[in-house]
Parts: sequence; C-alpha cells; structure tokens
Amino acid sequence: MTTIINTSYIKKAVLLHLFLLVSCITGAQELALKTNTLGWISGSMNLGLEWASGEKSTVLVQAQYNPWDLGENKKIKHVWVQPEYRFWWKNAFAGSFTGIHLNWANYNIGKVSPITVLKDHRFQGNAIGCGITYGCQWMLGTYWNLEASLGVGYLHIHYKKYGPEVGDKLLKESFSNYVGPYQIGLSLSYFIK
Repeated sequence: MTTIINTSYIKKAVLLHLFLLVSCITGAQELALKTNTLGWISGSMNLGLEWASGEKSTVLVQAQYNPWDLGENKKIKHVWVQPEYRFWWKNAFAGSFTGIHLNWANYNIGKVSPITVLKDHRFQGNAIGCGITYGCQWMLGTYWNLEASLGVGYLHIHYKKYGPEVGDKLLKESFSNYVGPYQIGLSLSYFIK
C-alpha cells in the first residue's frame, strides 16, 4: 500500500522550523510551546513555537501530523505547516491579535465525513495558501496561556480523487481554489523563560 505522506516533506518541514527558530529567536524575551487542543480530537499531533519579535509582535511556526489509518480505508492522514506573523493590540502574548500566515499541507483523506463527497471518495494531494488570523489569549498562570483563534484565507488545492475502497481507480485529477474560513484553534501555551 502506497502512502501519500512522504517523509522527505516532514524532514524539510522540521529543518525549516529549526532554521526559523535559530535565526529569529536570538534576543527574544519570550518563547512559548503551544498545541491546538482541537487538533488532538482528530488524533492529529501538533506543536507550535511562538516567540516575541518585538514588544507588540510575535512569530509562530506550527505543524500538525496525522499518520493514522482508521480502518476500512477511513483516514485523515496529513502533514500541515503554518508560519505566521502576529501583531498584538496591547503587548505580545496578551489580549487580542491579528496575524498573517502561509499554509502548506499534504493529505490523504477519505470516508470520514457526513459530507457525501468526502464519505464516498478518497482524496489525496497538496494544498498551499495564505490568510489572516484573529485571536485572543488569556493568562491561566505564570507559565500557561489559553488562546482562541480563527483563520480565513485562500487555499489552492491540488487533488486526486479515488473511489472509497482500497485499490479503487483514479477517478479525477484536478485542482480547486477555496476562499473562506479554514482554521479554528483552542490552544494551550507553555512559556519557557
């Protein structure tokens, strides 16, 4: 069985994260590790690094990975990476923020949704896009914050459409463009000082 998730993509994403961290974190006063709790509901492991790049700005790099096959060819396998620049209305890591971000994903999804097209087919491919984020963070304690966020923007999606069963033939290869909401977050942050 061929898997759509190529480990070279994961290696490149990890190297990009490390490069951005090393090149941008010098002199940063704050550094937070974060995870989107909503991603874990689908079994998607995710982690983000966010650091202060100024008094009212931060840089966030986050990634998500779901390698699980749910049986009977049901899956939501994906690798997703998103770098983001955030401007905070008061101070970094406090209150409301707006952000601009880029997205890249590699996916293999099928038979998992109440939406007929996703339930009756399997899709695999790549997506790339950009958008804006609005969110708010609240202090829970000295080292912990809670964040709620919503992202909207544009995605260019390249896909191959297959029947729902293992071994089904390729039905269509195409692309689509999407504009609208595509990301919601309820994240926990832990500050490293």
